[in-house]
Amino acid sequence: MTDLLRAAQRPLYALGFVALVIACLAFSRDYAVPIAIAVLIWFLINALAGALRRAPGIGPLLPAGLAKALAVLALFGLFALAAQIVADNLAELAAAVPGAAEGESVVLARIEALLARIGIDAHIEPEEAFDLLQYDVLIGWALSTARSLISDASLIFLYVMFLLVDERYYDAKLRALVPDEDRRRSLSTALARISTETRAYLWLMSLISLGVACMTYLATAAVGLPGAAFWGFVAFCLNFVPTIGSILAVVLPVVYALLTLTDPVAMLALAVVLSATQFVAGEVVLPRVMGDRLNLSSVVILLTLVVWGAIWGPAGMFLAIPITVILALVCARFPTTRPIAVLLSKDGRVPEI
Repeated sequence: MTDLLRAAQRPLYALGFVALVIACLAFSRDYAVPIAIAVLIWFLINALAGALRRAPGIGPLLPAGLAKALAVLALFGLFALAAQIVADNLAELAAAVPGAAEGESVVLARIEALLARIGIDAHIEPEEAFDLLQYDVLIGWALSTARSLISDASLIFLYVMFLLVDERYYDAKLRALVPDEDRRRSLSTALARISTETRAYLWLMSLISLGVACMTYLATAAVGLPGAAFWGFVAFCLNFVPTIGSILAVVLPVVYALLTLTDPVAMLALAVVLSATQFVAGEVVLPRVMGDRLNLSSVVILLTLVVWGAIWGPAGMFLAIPITVILALVCARFPTTRPIAVLLSKDGRVPEI
């Protein structure tokens, strides 16, 4: 009886521990999210520095410190450029949209005209349509997210700088924490593997997202949609959010095209090109380039987006997949948690670490 009670207590303790961790993450959102973003940026800086040192020609001659400094300048220069693109294009985007009341009638009239072209005779009431879409909620969410990112930018920058300064002492700390040489070597190998896989994932996802951004920019510029650079930046960011991000990267510029464009052929062409770009990036390029690095179940991906979105809001959805990849690698390291890594995987194959 005692053994049975002990066996029953273990899953209860595990559930209690998971609930406690989730509660702590939710309550510490304002502090934990900037730290998590800073860690991922730190991984990305190291990945970019490694790519610079592997570049043909001058790459192998670059000292590690110089390569990392160039990576920091390049990455934060890109962030500054992205902020400038957003600031420059917001005014253009707002100016291109008709007035509020006129905008509603124009959009609904164009939707009704498109439905009529395919044989559907429908009349859409403006009040019902826009109450259903809840634009005030969407706009409030977008402004809140942008305000939060801007306010946290300086804090994230400081975290990244401290991580870069302190990383030279990590080996010494590991030697002090784990005196046993065999255990330290095993743990060091596991941490190096996790770090390498995380850097590779972030670097490859950044390159794929850059390709999607370029295609989105070219497609929106070709049809004359205002703010082409802005839509490319939006596509780059949303590409880090699987499935939902890909859908939004197509829907948002197409809906905006309904507001500003008058040629239905151009709108249809834009929707087709953007959809094809997202399909090729997600279903063809990503599996071939990533290989086993993103060996996550589709159900797990959707669940992690929902869970991390509920815990950390919009930022949690961007961080969900990197965190889950790291979690799967950590769980695969230990025999007791290896079944969790198997459950998270797509095909049950978990790398040996």
